[in-house]
Amino acid sequence: MEHQQLLSVINEHDFAVTPSELHGLLVGLIAGGMFKGSEEYLEHVSELFNNGLTVKGSMKSSLTEMTNEIFSELESEDMSFELLLLDDDEALSDQAEELINWVQYFLVGFGFNKRDLKTASNEVREIIDDFTSITKMDAEIEDSNEAQADFYEIIEFIRVSAVLVHQEFGKQVNKATEQSKTLH
Repeated sequence: MEHQQLLSVINEHDFAVTPSELHGLLVGLIAGGMFKGSEEYLEHVSELFNNGLTVKGSMKSSLTEMTNEIFSELESEDMSFELLLLDDDEALSDQAEELINWVQYFLVGFGFNKRDLKTASNEVREIIDDFTSITKMDAEIEDSNEAQADFYEIIEFIRVSAVLVHQEFGKQVNKATEQSKTLH
């Protein structure tokens, strides 16, 4: 799903969220170990962005579509996962603010899974620490070629890191679920 397409659905349903925040939340939930086929994301979206009201209609179908896409991208071998952010033609400061918001909501989604980071690899613990640091970044970035190159490096780091977190937490949970289903 494209940023502008999701923005239209969000505006249509009057949700208090940006496409990047919503995507970050869903990726955090999935990377942190939300079960494939679970609809718990609807409950979290309802509580966080819709005053506890049920998610319905095109918003629900868009969220379902996006969740399925995220699962598919995170589990693909070709590293096709991408962050849903503002277009490159937007001001770099606006893009940076959206990225910071994406990371904040990734951490929120990840946190909903209540994973014990003491059992995580050093790499994943460092990723979560780095993500926490990114949320404290200043979004005011000078619009220069060098700043843009640095910004894209940060995006790539976050993209790869989300996949790594999913490989450690998300894949394990879903593999165990699939195995237990086939044993019965």
